Amino acid sequence: MTHKIRLILLFMTTTLAMQAQSKFDPAKFRAELHRHIMIEARLTQAEADKFFPLFDELKTKQRAIHRKMRELTKVPPTTDAACKSVILKHDNMEIEMKQLERTYHEKFQKVLPSSKVYAVLRAERGFHKATLQKAAKRRH
Repeated sequence: MTHKIRLILLFMTTTLAMQAQSKFDPAKFRAELHRHIMIEARLTQAEADKFFPLFDELKTKQRAIHRKMRELTKVPPTTDAACKSVILKHDNMEIEMKQLERTYHEKFQKVLPSSKVYAVLRAERGFHKATLQKAAKRRH
């Protein structure tokens, strides 16, 4: 599994754990993420208005792929052929995820300068890292 996929799965697991401890509000989470990205990437309101619909569209498509990936592992395969099939399907979904990201990074660069797209990507990673750290502190 790639580092990025592991991080995303860890984030999703942490999010579910947080949800079990307190009611997770997806709209609030998204608003906080948007706010963090706007501040860290120094997006103007006009830039944000063009960018966030694309960003949210990407996240929706990524969640759909993650759901498919989770479905693959719900019931462990029992034969070598089934294991091979699951591995191949998982690999294909990782490729699909990477192609999706590339497509959207290109779309992002049509509405924002590349320097701001780079800043957005860094801000998003920072937000998720901070969220994971907060969740880990709550557990201990």
